[in-house]
Amino acid sequence: MTLAGACALAACEREPVEWRERARLDAAAIAAAGPAWRIDVDEHGIARVARDPAPAAAPVAAACPGSVAVARERDGVWHAAWFRARDDSSVVLLAARSRDGGVTWTAPMPADDRDRGRRGCTRPAPAMVADSTTGFVHVAYYLEPDGGGAVWLVHSMDDGASWHPPLALMFGADPAGAGVAASGDTVLAAFESPNANEGWIDLAISVSAGHAIEQRLIAVSSRSVPARAPRVALRGRAFAVAWITAIGALAMVRTGALR
Repeated sequence: MTLAGACALAACEREPVEWRERARLDAAAIAAAGPAWRIDVDEHGIARVARDPAPAAAPVAAACPGSVAVARERDGVWHAAWFRARDDSSVVLLAARSRDGGVTWTAPMPADDRDRGRRGCTRPAPAMVADSTTGFVHVAYYLEPDGGGAVWLVHSMDDGASWHPPLALMFGADPAGAGVAASGDTVLAAFESPNANEGWIDLAISVSAGHAIEQRLIAVSSRSVPARAPRVALRGRAFAVAWITAIGALAMVRTGALR
């Protein structure tokens, strides 16, 4: 078990991350990358803005506009996740895989079909990561099942053929965006608070490959400035969380290391 996992089980008081710095990001780089902007971090904890690569072809035509998230593994393997609206204005989270660089895709498989909301496509897009070290795929997203709306984390251990039961990161009635990163047994999910009048970014940590959330609600952004559009990156023990503030549309990043 990692130190972070032992700390979680022992309920020790020390924060599970060591924060390094908070800084502005290059707004021009984000504008150049467009909606597909992401954050990268190197092993020294240096963060930079990058652009998500794109597969050769879109995985689906009947997706909610702007909701398709893609993730690439080694050797040209791609994964995709998206929302599709039902006739009653609920949605289903679907996923597919491509082994030829995105030229052809498998038939969509439901990753989460529990939504009972009536928002249709008016919700943030899911976030997705495919971890080449384990072959696991992780998706973070907002959904409203019978038990109430929440930001959720779901994962597949067999290339998207089946999906484990989703884990709630935080409950709330406001649709919230999220970002996700993974390396081995460690999964990080950064997410907007789904509760009215909060508008900040928190971090949740799994050290069990997404089977459980050992640490949640780790404060990332300031509680006094609304924040949105989180992105997260992980390399070794170093990580970075980026977001956009509501004041002046500033882009911020906070880097740190897992203890």
